[in-house]
Amino acid sequence: MCTLSIPVSIFTFSIAINCCCHSNRVDYAFSLLATTFKRGFVPDVVTYTTLIRGLLSQHKSQEARLFFANLIKFREIQPDVITFTTMIDGLCKTGHTDMAFWLFRYMEKSDCEPNTITYNTIINSLCKRGLVDDAFNLHSEMMEKCILPDVWTYNIIIQVLCNFNRWEEVSLLLKQMIDDMKISPDVHTFTILVDAYSKSGKLDDAKYIIQIMNERGVYPNIVTYSTLIHAYCSQGQMDGALAVLNTIKSKKIMPNCYTYNILIDAYCREQKLDIAMDLYRKMASDGLSPTVVTHNILLHGLCQLGKSMEALTFFFKIQGLGHKPDIVTYETLLGGLCKNHYVDKALSLFRTFECNGLIPESNTYNIIIRGCLRSKKYDGACKLVDKMIDCGFSSDAATTSVLRHLLLSKAQDPTLVALYQKCLH
Repeated sequence: MCTLSIPVSIFTFSIAINCCCHSNRVDYAFSLLATTFKRGFVPDVVTYTTLIRGLLSQHKSQEARLFFANLIKFREIQPDVITFTTMIDGLCKTGHTDMAFWLFRYMEKSDCEPNTITYNTIINSLCKRGLVDDAFNLHSEMMEKCILPDVWTYNIIIQVLCNFNRWEEVSLLLKQMIDDMKISPDVHTFTILVDAYSKSGKLDDAKYIIQIMNERGVYPNIVTYSTLIHAYCSQGQMDGALAVLNTIKSKKIMPNCYTYNILIDAYCREQKLDIAMDLYRKMASDGLSPTVVTHNILLHGLCQLGKSMEALTFFFKIQGLGHKPDIVTYETLLGGLCKNHYVDKALSLFRTFECNGLIPESNTYNIIIRGCLRSKKYDGACKLVDKMIDCGFSSDAATTSVLRHLLLSKAQDPTLVALYQKCLH
């Protein structure tokens, strides 16, 4: 356009700058900003807000703060509510809540009235830090200033109140929300309550919330139902959990991997591996691909039942199907093999660790070292300790305890004494 002398305006440049920011090329965006000055254009508040958002999206919060401060210092623009809220949100997300709160108060002094989104941003940050009373005070302040809260405002505060089991205040806030403010709870509000009641062991209350949802025409989604399934599982009521799964399917709501993982984990804990494996196979019939978490749950279940060799066979099978293991997969298998006296198999598996692009961690080394010690493979343990120390790791309390116990029965073994000294240092 510029080469062909087609007229461009600040609006054209703002669109291009926005595109660059969304493409994570904020460096190009600033190059375009420089070009606007060369062409005699004056960037407006929208352009500058876009650049601030671009810096924040690329985790350049310090640069964003400096850029914003210079805009105010040199009076390039008068920031509007969107500019302030964008900067406040960025500060909150990077853990600078105190600075965000200061900017919030500066915003008010600058005759720029915060809106509902601004308040929600600050309230959310305060709640995440556990400052519930401060969040409550800000909520009261916004009501006094006739800035109306929305469903998100209430969801934020209800969530944190549930986390602290402040049920009486939850009830009062829900009453204010529905009766006074005429704001209808959404599916997220109800899901928060179902989750909170479930975690507190109040299964009947959780089921009652589902009933209220249906009566109000707010239909539970897969997250709500998965939360209820988790509640049944945590109380060992597996028939109830399966009934909820059947309800989901009857309502044409597709269960997701998280739903199945909850059930599979529960059946593994109940030592009902056959049912867990049936559910694993049903995932495929529902068009779902098991995640690494699914496989880790099953491997852990097999190892807990002493079926370490079956776990190893399952591991090689899923690897052959293209599923990639993670550090937890290996540590689960190594622990199971060592516990069930298959230390040679564990050592062989340990050697393949880096072939899958993984790097052993401190816990990985400690698991295999303990396995070697319990199987009297002291030389192997010694080599692994050397390697672990070279990697900057050290023995944990469990490994040191195993060594100390062995020394009590074999005090004269020089290899064990040397190994114990290495671990202490």
